[in-house]
Amino acid sequence: MNNRAVWLLLTLSLACGCSEPSAGENQAATPLLFTVAGRLENDRIDEASGLARSQREPGVLWTMNDDGKARLFALDTAGRDKGNVDLKKADNDDWEDLASFTLDGEPHLVVADIGDNQAKRKKVTLYVAREPRPSEDKTKVDWHVDFKYPDGPRDAESAAVDIDNERVLILSKRDIPPVLYEVPLRSDDKVTAKWLGTIDSLPKPSRQDVEFAPKTKDWHWQPTGMDISADNRAAVILTYRAIYYYLRKPGQDWFEALNTKPVRVGLGNFRNAEAVAFGDDARTVFVTGEDRHARLLRVDLSMPAVSEPRASIMSLNAQNLFDNEDDPGKDDKAYLPLAAKQNPAHIDACNEIEVESWRNECLYLDWSDAAVDTKLRMLAETIRQVDGGRGPDIIAFQEIENERILERLRREHLADLGYQPAVLLEGRDARGIDVAFLSRLPLAGDPVLHAFDVPDFPDRAGDTRGVLQADFALPDGSVLTGFAVHFPAPYHPTPMRIAAYEHLNALRDALPDHHYAFAAGDFNTTSTEDEREGMLDRFARPGWTVAHDLGCGDCRGTYYYRRDDNWSFLDMILFSPARGAKTTAGIRAGSVAIANEFESQVTAAGTPRRHDSATGTGVSDHWPIVATIELAQKQ
Repeated sequence: MNNRAVWLLLTLSLACGCSEPSAGENQAATPLLFTVAGRLENDRIDEASGLARSQREPGVLWTMNDDGKARLFALDTAGRDKGNVDLKKADNDDWEDLASFTLDGEPHLVVADIGDNQAKRKKVTLYVAREPRPSEDKTKVDWHVDFKYPDGPRDAESAAVDIDNERVLILSKRDIPPVLYEVPLRSDDKVTAKWLGTIDSLPKPSRQDVEFAPKTKDWHWQPTGMDISADNRAAVILTYRAIYYYLRKPGQDWFEALNTKPVRVGLGNFRNAEAVAFGDDARTVFVTGEDRHARLLRVDLSMPAVSEPRASIMSLNAQNLFDNEDDPGKDDKAYLPLAAKQNPAHIDACNEIEVESWRNECLYLDWSDAAVDTKLRMLAETIRQVDGGRGPDIIAFQEIENERILERLRREHLADLGYQPAVLLEGRDARGIDVAFLSRLPLAGDPVLHAFDVPDFPDRAGDTRGVLQADFALPDGSVLTGFAVHFPAPYHPTPMRIAAYEHLNALRDALPDHHYAFAAGDFNTTSTEDEREGMLDRFARPGWTVAHDLGCGDCRGTYYYRRDDNWSFLDMILFSPARGAKTTAGIRAGSVAIANEFESQVTAAGTPRRHDSATGTGVSDHWPIVATIELAQKQ
């Protein structure tokens, strides 16, 4: 076995901690990955609302539009056009899903004409036809099933065939939680669907999600597609932003299986996912959406967390990630529910704040449970846009109130990405904000918070954050030491930031020879200060590689000063190689980028969009920066 293979095996065991989910273990923590397999080539596919694997021809998928002609389109697994077939004896009122199955040795397709935006259709229909070959011009419906719901009309976009029981499962879209129904696969009469119950395993929207959805057009929790694998063992439910993957135990009913905890696969910046289907096996899933030339995503549910000797790193200023509890000794009174602020002591304390915007935030911000959950969800989506939905390997955070709120982010919104428990040590910042890490790499020792003083400014000790050091284990026996930083803000004197740089560099110089090192965070060095003082040339570039020096596309910076119409890289990633390691390392060329593909991160003017709890929009006034450290064996 060569060195690279050894590295890979060790990386998988150490960084991933992953295992393939078994039939009895639906709650897998394996980080998952999707790739863009291609785009839908056929111009006539402009609203792909369903997807199904061909049972007749390997490597072929079927799709259709949600209205217009009763027509099926064939494509390969890269989205290339393979032909189209008209479906005779069928009407396309609102086709919303498509499924394939084999019955009596013959491959079939079922088209689910079940869309009902206004919830007023008296009946909806399943059309069943022998699966044609892509080269055929037309085929006809073999039979159809008209049905209604027992509890009145429902809008639905998700249908899957449970072939063992010769039934079709229908999942409603707008109910919270969604409701599962069953319809017989064959029936000569109009039938009433059987109500099976609610699917409580899918995440429920917050009150703010529901309230603002008509304005934001963001119904991320609603199911838009469903499929069951050919072996009837696995199922997926698709929402606008994610896949939920379920495994069924032998003898278990699908209703029970769909109410176990699924594996969630976030779809990064793909926001209008409408169609899903298994590929040629139960571990591959394809997804597309309702746009002309929409992307076709391929999700490999057995893909490991790390496939190369590398570590991707993100610096993320979370902009005041507070919980809504009052922590003794912290200035967190602005981040409480509005009801907790209606007392004279709180009002008097807020009125002492000189800055008007901060004073109003203290008095009027309603940091409710729903507001906190929305903030966490926004941060999770920001993280998931990196590395094809799996997020970076290591995240250095700034402006985190406590370990409790960061663990909520990890457990409730990032549970499927394989991150280890959060690393946060409480510092002495006057506002109570800290730096922290989330990482898939295991720790190689206890983390340390290195506080430091600024002797020339003894009254400003509360305006410094210590440097958090965490040593992460690399598979070859070396160590990647991370320093999470949040230097004094730009309105403080330059010597305070110089002291912070000197403190960081002293910590790096004291590392053992086999340690690689990176520093990531909010350095608060504006472009104006750097030009005036030469900060990076004096304190960063002599001993570090500055990631954005290597190129960052058309990046202008991570922070925008509206008053000066000026961009700055306040947020940076620095890297220093190990002096005595068995491998060499550097920042991968072309890996440095600003992670701002999530639409809620960007204003109409193209600048970072601050989080606004009143509207449930925005993420942070900083954009995250990402880079990948790549290792290679020394010759």
